[in-house]
Amino acid sequence: MRTRISPAVPALVLAAALPALFAAPAHAEFYSIDDPADAKASLTDIYGIEADHGGENVLVKVRFNELMRSSAAAVSVFVDTDRDAKGPEYVLTSGLGDGTDYVLTEADGWRGSGERVRCDYAARPRWGKDVFRARIGRECFDRAPSVRISVKMVDQADGSHPVRDWVPQRRRWSLPIATGLGA
Repeated sequence: MRTRISPAVPALVLAAALPALFAAPAHAEFYSIDDPADAKASLTDIYGIEADHGGENVLVKVRFNELMRSSAAAVSVFVDTDRDAKGPEYVLTSGLGDGTDYVLTEADGWRGSGERVRCDYAARPRWGKDVFRARIGRECFDRAPSVRISVKMVDQADGSHPVRDWVPQRRRWSLPIATGLGA
């Protein structure tokens, strides 16, 4: 017994499936982007970021070219919870060298403020893995259903001029990252 399939049937199935294959989701719980080698004057050039908006935490990983304990660089992770308001609402700032500390504050434009946020968060560089990892509890920003992330590194290693590296771009945001089950 032979079965024949009309050439029109696969074409109809393909035509129905194509929009679903290429339609981008409006939100995702995970975001990742690579960054080109654009801060060549610094060993702490950002190579990429990953952000995971889980049920309890937002986890941000910043990957660097070379992260050293003696680094004079600092990193700022900006969090936007209100797309209608201009700029970020929160910023986690940390040094990248040994012995530095970190703090989560309300943002004042694209800078931190003296208004420290009292909630559960942690951050640390992992020098052997060339990664900075920040975990911010969702209660820090009233369990916002989605966030956008922007990251800035500033290195003043040679003292003549600061080297800055932004991901995704200077004062630009990731796609909205909706809460999910991870992190």
